[in-house]
Amino acid sequence: MSQENISIIKNYDSSKISWLKSGGPISQFIKIKNLDDLKINTQITSNQNVISIGNFSNLLIKDKGFDGIAIKLGGDFAKIKIENDIILVGSAVLDNYFSKYCYQNSIQGYEFLFTIPGTVGGNIYMNAGCYGKEIKDYLISVIFYDMKSKEVKEEKIENLNFTYRRGFQKKDTIILYGKFKKISGDKTKIKKQMKLYEQNRNDTQPQRVNCCGSIFKNPPNHNAWKLIKTSLDESFYEGPVRLSKKHSNFFENDPNISADKVIKFIETIKSKVNQKYQIILDQELIIV
Repeated sequence: MSQENISIIKNYDSSKISWLKSGGPISQFIKIKNLDDLKINTQITSNQNVISIGNFSNLLIKDKGFDGIAIKLGGDFAKIKIENDIILVGSAVLDNYFSKYCYQNSIQGYEFLFTIPGTVGGNIYMNAGCYGKEIKDYLISVIFYDMKSKEVKEEKIENLNFTYRRGFQKKDTIILYGKFKKISGDKTKIKKQMKLYEQNRNDTQPQRVNCCGSIFKNPPNHNAWKLIKTSLDESFYEGPVRLSKKHSNFFENDPNISADKVIKFIETIKSKVNQKYQIILDQELIIV
């Protein structure tokens, strides 16, 4: 296989795939289908500015654009395989799909992923979670590509310092797969739990709008939504970029709103909360 067979798009408009429908251009957007694609691409090295993107549900590119390479994994990295008591999951697999796959195979523990809009790779990167569960609770190891050595390596979860909303973030690496625990469960109970989580999400979070999920992490001993709601007036719930009336730690925006306006909105919220509570909110949304 030659490098010419790899799909490379220059000056890619990130707003096309962003859940916010906003964002600047990406210098080079590369689709990778397998490990050979990754290894033969001479541009994907530690000397380059490289990011790996998943479902683009928690990422915003600044209006000035990203001067580097954005890698979108697919193909072999969008597959799931059961090996004895281990589930091998590609980083491009959608959370919702993984959760349904586990239900179909009577595997419990992954019901919470049913309501998360990202990918497994993104979850491993962020140590995503909800309803009192985190990805680290079920993760055995991370298989990744080292851009310096151009080798595939594996690290066990006990050797990784996963914390709240911070997972595998080693420099110059690309997450390829996660190995997860296979825990047998009752299919009926699994389905019931998935429906409960789905109903809770529909009742408390905005649906069918341009939205990126939670804006901020919860500070220790606080709920971000409560800090936001009690720090801002009603004007923040109106306009082209606005807080959701369903949940104050979510915002909605009209399509084609500049990324700079979104960023300014976020910074204003942080400032207001800090002024009232002397707490600096840490955002979940990744901005590059």
